[in-house]
Amino acid sequence: MNSNLKLLFLVFLFFSSCFFSFSQNVNTGKVILVEKQNGKRLELYAKNTDSIGYVVFLRVTTQDYRRSSNRPVLKPIEPNSETHLLTLIKLAGTAGDYEHQFIVNEVSANLQFRKDDEDLQINFDDALKTANITIYTSNNCSFCEETKSLFNENKIAFKERHLEKDKVILTKTLKASGKSIENIDKEIFIIQIESDIYRGLATKKQLLEVLQKHIE
Repeated sequence: MNSNLKLLFLVFLFFSSCFFSFSQNVNTGKVILVEKQNGKRLELYAKNTDSIGYVVFLRVTTQDYRRSSNRPVLKPIEPNSETHLLTLIKLAGTAGDYEHQFIVNEVSANLQFRKDDEDLQINFDDALKTANITIYTSNNCSFCEETKSLFNENKIAFKERHLEKDKVILTKTLKASGKSIENIDKEIFIIQIESDIYRGLATKKQLLEVLQKHIE
């Protein structure tokens, strides 16, 4: 697929999502526009601190910069990631002002979850239903809620702990398992199945792949 077709597809996906959802221009604070100055260049990034993906739309209007591209930018943003959107090159003798339109759409996450379900089917058998499972959750974590709903729907027993309130317990567990405790303050979700601990999971597909390992 060439670049023009890719752009058209993303535009179609984005505006289709806007039509079917009220989540357009979501102001959750989870996806923000970030500036990074590099000499005369101003790099614009979308930073996503959420556990689900989004689609962002960026249009810049300026007389003070030479645009690297005259087109608006439309890109999918992966969970817990920072994605480069645009490079602006400042013109000599200008103040460096610009106006922008930045729209965040959440529907892409729902599409991704549906795609995950189609790509990987899993049968929850007795081996998993009798396993000792602990999930460490955080506040305002939609992926945590998705996981708990998945377990409840399939009658999988689990113990829930909180990443901040139960940090001492988690730290001891990680050390006892020979796991690193580095950057645990940045985690939003951790799952322990028997003696195995999994960090960095952000999509339903990744979760299902982990669960599949524990099914005989």
